[in-house]
Formats: sequence, C-alpha cells, structure tokens
Amino acid sequence: MKRVVFLVLLSLLAGYVFSAGEQEVEEKVIIYAALDEKTTNELAAAFTSETGIPAEVALQIEQAGTVSGRIKTESSNPRADVFIGGNSNYHADLAAGGYLEKYSSPVIEKEGIDKKFMDPDGYWTGWYLGALCLLYNEKRYKEEVAPKGIAPPSTWNDLLNPVYKGEVIASNPATTGGAYLMLCAQIFRLGSEEAGFDYIRKLHPNVAQYTKGANGSIPLVSQGEAIVGFAWGHDTLKQKKQGNLPIVVVFPEDTGYEIGAASIIKDAPHRESAKKFIDFLLSRTAGEINAKNGYRYPVRKGVQMPEGVPAFESLDLAPWDLIKAAKNVEAWKKRWAEITGK
Repeated sequence: MKRVVFLVLLSLLAGYVFSAGEQEVEEKVIIYAALDEKTTNELAAAFTSETGIPAEVALQIEQAGTVSGRIKTESSNPRADVFIGGNSNYHADLAAGGYLEKYSSPVIEKEGIDKKFMDPDGYWTGWYLGALCLLYNEKRYKEEVAPKGIAPPSTWNDLLNPVYKGEVIASNPATTGGAYLMLCAQIFRLGSEEAGFDYIRKLHPNVAQYTKGANGSIPLVSQGEAIVGFAWGHDTLKQKKQGNLPIVVVFPEDTGYEIGAASIIKDAPHRESAKKFIDFLLSRTAGEINAKNGYRYPVRKGVQMPEGVPAFESLDLAPWDLIKAAKNVEAWKKRWAEITGK
C-alpha cells in the first residue's frame, strides 16, 4: 500500500514539474527578423518591457529571403518562434509550404485594422506598409535633361524616355523583393502579364545597372552615377534626410507597395509567447518604433509619421492582387530573367 501511495505521489510530482517546466518554456520568444538592427532591438526591448516576457533576437538580417531559407532548413527542428519583416510574399510562400502556423490576432478586430492587409487564411499578419518611389539626381537632371524641355521623372513611363538610356538604376527581382513588387506593379497597372513584361523589355536598354538590393539606387543616384532610379520610399526619404542627399523623391501613380508581415513558425517552441508578440506588433508602441526608425507605415491608424513622409492614404497605388503576386513569384522572376539576361 505504501508503495502504491509513493508511486502516486511521485507521478503527481512529476506532472507538476513537467507542467511548471512547460510553463517556464512558454515565457520567452525567439525572433528571426528581416528588419534593420535598431528597429528589431527596440521592438524586442519594448515587448519585454510591456509583457515581462524575454525576447531574444536570434537572427537579424535585412534580406527576407535569407530568413525564409533558414526557416525551411530548420523545419524539422524549429529554433525560432516568429518571423518578422519582409513582404507578405515571403510569408505566403512559407505558408504554402507548410512552414507556418495559423494565428489571427484579436487586436485586428479590436483596433479596426483593415483586413485587406491580413492573410485571409490566417497564416501571416500585416503590420506595416511600404511603397516604391522614384528618385532622381537634381543636379544632373537640371544640367542634362531640363534644357531639352523634358519634365522631371514622375511616372513609371517616364523611365522609358530615350533621354535616360543607360541612366536608370533598377534592381533584380531574383535577389530582392522590392524589384519583384516593381515588376508586379507594371503587370497590375497595365492590366496584363504581356503588357507588364513589354514594359520591362522597353526599360531594359535604359538600365545602367541592376543592383542586388532594392535600395541600391539610392547611393548611385545620389553620387550622380546615374540620373534616376527606383527604391523603397521609406528608406529613400530616411537616407535623404539623414545624409542631406541631392536627390528628389517622387511617388509615381500606380506605384508598387508591400505589406510587411509577421508570422508564427510551425512547431515554434514558445507558441503562446509568439502569439503575444504578434499582438504587440499591432500595438501603438510597435507602430511608433517602426515609424520612427524605419519611416514605415503602421497598418493601425493614429501613429504619427516623421516629418516629410506623405500619408499612406495620399499615395496612388497600383491595383493589387495579393494572391496572383504570391502564386507567380518563380514564373515571373524567370520571365524577367529571360528578358534582361540577368
């Protein structure tokens, strides 16, 4: 009888220890981030300050494709809980491959956040927005283009003008999501794949260089190595202000845009903490950190943007098809490469 009682007590104690250990494991979140270091670290610190849950940044690199690849490689033994940053196409690709877990934050309903910025299937959460811009070197434009009676570049079609032959800095959709979204913008604004790729075909002779990063045009155009280029508006405005760069920034009609997303990795070791972190990303605190450091637009309203950043509502966006953009990534990148030889 004593032996039976002892075994029962031992079993109960083991259950308590396991339960306590399980609870302890949940009180942490491990982050993989495709964001700048300052924003990532401030988000992690603010989350811990507000919730008391430790946040560990295990990977921080601005190339979302690298983060996505890491998640796929580790899928049999996930080492992180959340993937934050990078446009929604990367997260949609992970979801399609079975690498993510569903989670729809109650903050979306509570704060009245527009659901068009969310995955309808619930695998990723949009928490910030960014739009593509044109930028041109003011000095070179005034000296070389204006005397010909040509207005400053302000539309996507302006980049096709022969005056810019060899003077456009573009980026490569094989290496950066921003370039892929630029390609999508042409397809969607012009109404068909054929029209979009015809635009790329006409643009190609004017391109001096295809950079690996979406913002490679910023230093090159600023230094006068080319007259015009395109990049992310938030990064361009931030660098222009911080470096007093001699460039003019224009958001063209029918511009491309990204939904910056976050998602929970399948079989994440700290799922409950991961959910709380997704909730936090939709908070005013997280929105203010992202706006201040990255000039990115939060999906929630009421967050003040840095001076000189136009309201997102004032931008003219290309008619967007999230599903089509996500489903055609590889096919459209392949066709782009065939046209450009890159």
